[in-house]
Amino acid sequence: MYQLINTKVQSVLAAIPQTHVTEYDWLIQNLNQCAQPQYQARYKTFWRLGAARLSEGYCNVYFKKLHAAQANPPNLADLAQQLYATPTHNNGRRGLQYSFASKLFHSVQPTSPIYDSQVAAFYFFGESQRNAPIRTRIEYLTRFHSFLAEEYGRIIQQGLLAKPIESFRENFNPQCFTDQKIIDSLLWAFVSLLQEGGLSNGWIAYR
Repeated sequence: MYQLINTKVQSVLAAIPQTHVTEYDWLIQNLNQCAQPQYQARYKTFWRLGAARLSEGYCNVYFKKLHAAQANPPNLADLAQQLYATPTHNNGRRGLQYSFASKLFHSVQPTSPIYDSQVAAFYFFGESQRNAPIRTRIEYLTRFHSFLAEEYGRIIQQGLLAKPIESFRENFNPQCFTDQKIIDSLLWAFVSLLQEGGLSNGWIAYR
């Protein structure tokens, strides 16, 4: 799969909008403003908290934790557990938002991977324990997150995506992207292209 990204690097880069880079850079550069409404609005749009229609109460807790994490980075599993304690919807319903927890964690630790459905799909990972106790679910997802950290390290060390990473930097001139964040962006764009018919229309052919 990495070889496919290497082979189709220009198409993968074309699937990444310039705003993905400029908005991310702005959010990292202005992280100390995370208590401000303007910052929170842009953060919600970029990381899709707004699209998830999370309650105002949940978002308030989320940004307080983002502010606190800058001085004292949390343990990701503990952070996910703490966020779960806050209702995600106005009717009191709670939901495990592990992806958003990983995005908060990444914001203060930019070499940390981001867990989302696109990256999970790339590695054929499925959350098969949705009916398990919350602690079991968090531990299961955290093990996958640890795998991502190790795998991204291997990709960087062995140069498995060296050309796409270099091309990303040349094409977008990012200011705050770690190699890990570039890998995340490449995987996300690649899976998006697949989901839009990359196999059926012949753009990608497994060999």
